[in-house]
Amino acid sequence: MTIKFANMEACERLSDAMLANEADPEALALAWASYGESIANELRGEFAQYGRDIDAKAMESRGYRVLTANETAWYEKVIQAVKTAKTKQAFIEIIGTGDQDSLMPPTIIQDVFSDIQKDSPLLAAVSAQYVGYAQNFIVNDAAIQMGAWGEITAEIVKEIKGAIKVISMSQSRYTAFCIIPLDILDMGPQFVDAFIRSLMAESMRYGLEAAVVNGSGVNMPVGMMRNPDGAFEQETGYPEKDAVKLTSFAPDEYGVLLSKLAKTRTGRERAFDEVCLITNMTDYLTKVMPATTVQATVGGYVSNVFPFATKIIRSSAVPEGKAIIGLLDKYRLGIGGSRNGIEFDDSFKFLEDCRTFKAIQHAGGRAYDNTCFVVVDITDLDPAYITVRNVDAVPSV
Repeated sequence: MTIKFANMEACERLSDAMLANEADPEALALAWASYGESIANELRGEFAQYGRDIDAKAMESRGYRVLTANETAWYEKVIQAVKTAKTKQAFIEIIGTGDQDSLMPPTIIQDVFSDIQKDSPLLAAVSAQYVGYAQNFIVNDAAIQMGAWGEITAEIVKEIKGAIKVISMSQSRYTAFCIIPLDILDMGPQFVDAFIRSLMAESMRYGLEAAVVNGSGVNMPVGMMRNPDGAFEQETGYPEKDAVKLTSFAPDEYGVLLSKLAKTRTGRERAFDEVCLITNMTDYLTKVMPATTVQATVGGYVSNVFPFATKIIRSSAVPEGKAIIGLLDKYRLGIGGSRNGIEFDDSFKFLEDCRTFKAIQHAGGRAYDNTCFVVVDITDLDPAYITVRNVDAVPSV
């Protein structure tokens, strides 16, 4: 069971602030404060009703995690560090030493990402894995089938070497603010865990979805809307894909579009039985839904009518007027943990009775190649209709 704390109004305010085209740091800070306070208020109510001495089984039934011994010990150190007058120095001494026993237990990040996948169909569908504290992860980027009968030649060794691609996560660091009301600390490790994980999950979901969809590759994953085989620029990252105009999902037009996914960048045939179409909710309701819904002869409507198996995923990270069509299992996402998980920060001085921190997450990701996803322009999608062929029509004279 995944526990939910924040109210809808606070979630919407945070969503608007994080997805704004031009981020306003002050608006984002206030949205985070409001979001954190909504979680804190729910926790205060739970604590007032059940208290610190509620047994573990009852806590679990309420949606709280039963902490391991390592997790409990780590949270107790964090609580003490936050309470001290010299918080920053306490963090350096307690969780900044590099001692393995002092690091955030990886089970916390694993459970946070598990919660995110339950709420995000997009992140649940990509090929994601937790890679611990690794700085890099390796993918097989083979363009052709490797190996040969007979002797091993230098050319085969070269092919094998060229098929290994290393994705760095050391610079791909996602940071969100973690604002902890001081009274939450007195509730104990389980309540602090619930608070921190709720904040981390929400911030990571927005950040990861945005990066997976359109990350530039500059200190972040390479998004599906980018060309991972294109020329990398230090400032702007990988080039954006050109959008292909799509006016209908008729078999002849849709089939030609999907054929772009049927071969790798070197011409190797690729077989697949389903594709995913990713679009935002507004475009789904105003463009995709009308283009994939027809009225049956008995009067009802049949929805999601495609000539090829297509799964629709809605994500607010996709810009209006566009959609992504492709193979989500061909996108590799590696999730790693920061060594300490949260770091002391003193950016927001205006928050009273709170301590502000940074929640840290490392991630790296990219598609296997440029042929795994197609960006389409759906601004002129035609509504679907049933075509009737009249074979007995009398030819005109």
